[in-house]
Amino acid sequence: MKTWITAAATAIALVLPAAADVPAIGFAKAERPSKGAIVLPVGKDGALSGIARDADRAAKGAIAEAIMTAGFKGGEGQTLTLYGMGPYSAVLLVGTGDGLKSATDLQTYGGTVARGTSAWKSAVNVVVPDAADVAQDAAIAAQGAMLGAYDFGKWGKAAEEAAGPKVTLTFLAPDANAATRAWESDARAVAEGVFFARDLISTPSNIKSPAWMADQVVAKFDGVDGVSVTVLDETQIEALGMGALYGTGQGSVRPPRLVAIEYKGGAQGDAPLVFVGKGITFDTGGISIKPSANMWRMRMDMSGAAASAGAILTLAKRDAKVNAVAVLAIAENMPDGNAIRPGDVLTSMSGKTIEIMSTDAEGRLVLADGLWWAQEQYKPKMAVTIATLTGAVVGALGSDYAGLFTKDDGLAGTFLDAAEKSGESLWHLPVHPNTFKAIKSDVADVKNSGEGAPGASVGAAFLMEWAKEETPFVHVDIAGVAWQNSGNAVDPKGAVGYGVRLFDQVARTYEAK
Repeated sequence: MKTWITAAATAIALVLPAAADVPAIGFAKAERPSKGAIVLPVGKDGALSGIARDADRAAKGAIAEAIMTAGFKGGEGQTLTLYGMGPYSAVLLVGTGDGLKSATDLQTYGGTVARGTSAWKSAVNVVVPDAADVAQDAAIAAQGAMLGAYDFGKWGKAAEEAAGPKVTLTFLAPDANAATRAWESDARAVAEGVFFARDLISTPSNIKSPAWMADQVVAKFDGVDGVSVTVLDETQIEALGMGALYGTGQGSVRPPRLVAIEYKGGAQGDAPLVFVGKGITFDTGGISIKPSANMWRMRMDMSGAAASAGAILTLAKRDAKVNAVAVLAIAENMPDGNAIRPGDVLTSMSGKTIEIMSTDAEGRLVLADGLWWAQEQYKPKMAVTIATLTGAVVGALGSDYAGLFTKDDGLAGTFLDAAEKSGESLWHLPVHPNTFKAIKSDVADVKNSGEGAPGASVGAAFLMEWAKEETPFVHVDIAGVAWQNSGNAVDPKGAVGYGVRLFDQVARTYEAK
């Protein structure tokens, strides 16, 4: 189901490079493979157990001997590749250390498998270690393999040129049918949501205008059950009084958009969860222009909006029993003669006025109008803003954690628990009463930055000004975690799609209530 409300809509196909290295996924009964290419888990100090020990016996001890000769200790995430081990043409050994304990550990195992076998041209049987308290270990490991294998590729390279032979990963499970069902009905949906977010983030900004991004969302959800999409163009945005969103985009020849993706999977009339994402398709800083170093990476400044859209795709694909809405506040921040200036005053949709101290503090502007509109439109049971908002959060938490801000300790607990289960780490940071004082303006209601206060908390305090008293509200600052400079087992170099797995896990909490 689709509702497309826009005065000037030009459909543009989403043409992206083929992800040639993404493996085909299958499941089979957990028993020792008789031949071919295999992946075996190896415990601490090179210990082999279960099927891995049986495989070594079939290889007449050659695998254990190779482990000893190489000094392979089986540390978690370590790998050793062997060839011609008895009946096995190739063997990838993946260390599990003291044992896998969580779904995150299984995802990492699967991602390590995908990266270690990406060049293999044959089918591969993957032995999956047990992880405590995790149901459907094989499906979760397969999810990690998909996430770890993602490759955006090179822009403009035709799909048929990029496509090559895919490795087939067959994950061995005690109940292959149950693993297949878990994969098809749930685990694969998470990977699909993350892939959509990564695709959007990775797209170059000369292609990725606000209108283009809105069109991709419409195209992606066309025909998806339970989903409707609303797109507001610049004329409608201005008419609704969204001066903060409109003002942010007025320096660009490519005007802003507001996109709402509504998924109805829960009870009729049940208030939805709302994810409001920052969608700055490129951020120059505006008149307060950024230094040139690393400005190229500002194509990822719409990562919050991409994650919000990806989360709804995941919920819809797995038929989640919850109502949810993603609101994408999309603009391009450019410094032309029509751009807003430091010292200007904008009037937001709520009627609250904003003194502009820095045009490079623009993400909070678009989110303010997006959050207010979402509350007016949907009366949510919970609202969260997600954004690459501040450099300050990177200074505080580095690339290991996103910053979590909320006045609601119970809601903080929900998000922190979801972070642990999803593998997308959060750290709860404070917003001191003095921070609210720091953003009071002499000429407007608030200003968009505050001197002498911690920058990440200032951004959160600003957004809290637009959260209604009756709305449970959380802000997540992902500036340090939205992009990987080197990559890891599950997240590639480049766009991470952080937030999709977190929001999916939060939604599961509400489904369980």
